[in-house]
Amino acid sequence: MLRKSKLVSLALIAGVTSMGLGMVTPARAADPVTITIWTFGDVIEPALVKDYKALHPEVTLQIKKSDLDPLNGTNMVTACTAGNGPDIAAVEVSYSGYWRSYPRCFTDLRTIKNSDGKSAKDIAGDYLPWRWAQGVGYDDSVIGIPTDVGGLEVAYRTDLFKKAGLPTDRTKVSALWPTWDKFIATGKQYMKSVSAADKKSGVGFMDSAGTIYSAVLNQGTTKYYLNDGTDTGKLVYATNPQVKKAWDTTITALNAGIGTRISQFTADWNVGMTKGTFAAMLAPAWMMDYIKSQAPDTAGKWDIASMPGGGGNQGGTQLTIPASAKNKQAAWDFISWYLAPAQQLKVFKTYGLFPSTPSLYTDPALTGFSDPFFNNAPVGKIYSAGILKLKPIFEGKLNRAIDQAMGAGLGRVASKKQTAAQSWAQVLSDLKKVTG
Repeated sequence: MLRKSKLVSLALIAGVTSMGLGMVTPARAADPVTITIWTFGDVIEPALVKDYKALHPEVTLQIKKSDLDPLNGTNMVTACTAGNGPDIAAVEVSYSGYWRSYPRCFTDLRTIKNSDGKSAKDIAGDYLPWRWAQGVGYDDSVIGIPTDVGGLEVAYRTDLFKKAGLPTDRTKVSALWPTWDKFIATGKQYMKSVSAADKKSGVGFMDSAGTIYSAVLNQGTTKYYLNDGTDTGKLVYATNPQVKKAWDTTITALNAGIGTRISQFTADWNVGMTKGTFAAMLAPAWMMDYIKSQAPDTAGKWDIASMPGGGGNQGGTQLTIPASAKNKQAAWDFISWYLAPAQQLKVFKTYGLFPSTPSLYTDPALTGFSDPFFNNAPVGKIYSAGILKLKPIFEGKLNRAIDQAMGAGLGRVASKKQTAAQSWAQVLSDLKKVTG
């Protein structure tokens, strides 16, 4: 996204004077260009695509969506090796540690300037430092610019809380769970009001207790790697107390039976939002738009409360230009426009993705923004307050693989295939093979 200065159209409208003929000949319009984009989910939002097309009719954005792991894994590895990738590729933060190790696969965004004459070096100060760092290669090249911050809070159904005898006011609800133990206790209290028949059918307090793991993990300062000043970092997943705290807290929630048996992003999960199969869910800012689209009939029944234990974060993406991109200039012009504060504010107000540009965190247009769907909750103020509590976490090269092993381990406990101790031992054994 361009800075706040005036947009400069790529279409040339000035004429040139032919002294010999004494007439003005209009300049040729800018050549058409197609920017190919590999992405997942709704990282590239439709409304902004329409806006850019209006500004630059000569540009076509050809967007190809894939699932996250194939895109950031096999597809991008193959593209880098073969040298035939897209003009823009979206890299999710869980893969940032991996791709920072391979800066040769990307264009150094310090070496290219947009129509305002700005490179990545000139706009670095516009972004949260820890989010910016996730797009910096280990050779100090800038390989990606941050999109949103997946600020994490709790979305809850006021009608279901009232039915269960719990408070519904967001301030009082937030006060129920200053800690994760209190959150789990609230879930157990809610479940006391659920009939035996509903419990048997799968009704729960929250959608998935397994989501607690990453929420607790990201509230620490260290995850699977210790930033020891080296490019790769030091693996500490087996000894970091925050990892074990996240595991144990999730196990406690699973054993308490406060979650449903529904997996996120499934048809049953979508239906459950409307039917009231669950009353609460850990919701990153971008989840608000998903709830609206999947459960439109529940408008006004949801609200947003604070995350237990302080701020939270889930997700976030960097937009990169692969080294093999054929239209690097056009790609950089789009990225620097799309990710500027003005456009990030529009994306938040339209789709809920929380900005990575802190200049907006004190802007009344964001802090004063409330959402009628969520009972007029001041979502701008709530999410910005949570994000400001977060501390940087070093993302190592195999972060995604370790996440997947931990998730598989918790799944074995949830399905009662193993005890927590047995599964933890298997996780450590499996990860020795992965990490060497």
